[in-house]
Parts: sequence; C-alpha cells; structure tokens
Amino acid sequence: MVRRSIALRLALAGALALGATGLAQAGSGTGSHAQARALEPACPPPGGGTCYFEWYDASGNRTVELNPQIGACYNTSSAGAVRGTNKTNRTVHLWPTGNCSGSATALVGSGLSWNDPSHRYYSYRPIR
Repeated sequence: MVRRSIALRLALAGALALGATGLAQAGSGTGSHAQARALEPACPPPGGGTCYFEWYDASGNRTVELNPQIGACYNTSSAGAVRGTNKTNRTVHLWPTGNCSGSATALVGSGLSWNDPSHRYYSYRPIR
C-alpha cells in the first residue's frame, strides 16, 4: 500500500513536470512567433504591386531594397541618402546615424517620397 502511494506520487510529479515543460515550450514559441511577425515583409498583399524602398546619395547613385522587412534595420550607402521613395505599405523611419541608432529624425509614409539634400540619412527601418 505504501509502494502504491509512492508510485502514485511519482507519477503525479512526472505528469506535472511534463506539463510545465510543455507550457514553457508554448510560451517561447509564442515569443518566436511574435518576433517572426515583426520581421514580416513590409509589402502589399500578393498581386498588389512591387514592394521596395529606394534611396539616392548626393552623387545621384540609386540603391533599391526589394521586400524590406518590418523591424529590420537597413544601412544606406556610406555617402548617406538624401532622397528616396517608399514603395512599401508601411511607414519608414530614417536615421542620421548608421544601424538605426539614436532617434529617428524623419519618417516617410507609404507611397511617399522625400528629397532633403541638406540632411543625410545613413539607416532606415520599416515600422508597423
């Protein structure tokens, strides 16, 4: 009878441990899903057209980033961007520093362009 009680307690403890492990895995999976969603493409729905963000440096050199991801930071050229066009369906923040560090100083709405030769932007990030 004592052995049966001990076996029952061990089985219950094992079941609780497995349940807690399953909850911990589900919790981390939820975080990963949120992170994956944060890096989804900042593009129109299928058939909605081309999705890109383009910029020009002061010399007129054009660069295009196709299908940029929401939340990802992109560096512009070493000369910095002075104008460009946002052909995503998201707002894009512009930074006067590399790697989206510090505070964004400008934003470009979906489908809009900017032209500001007096300020150079060295990184950008599409946001929600």
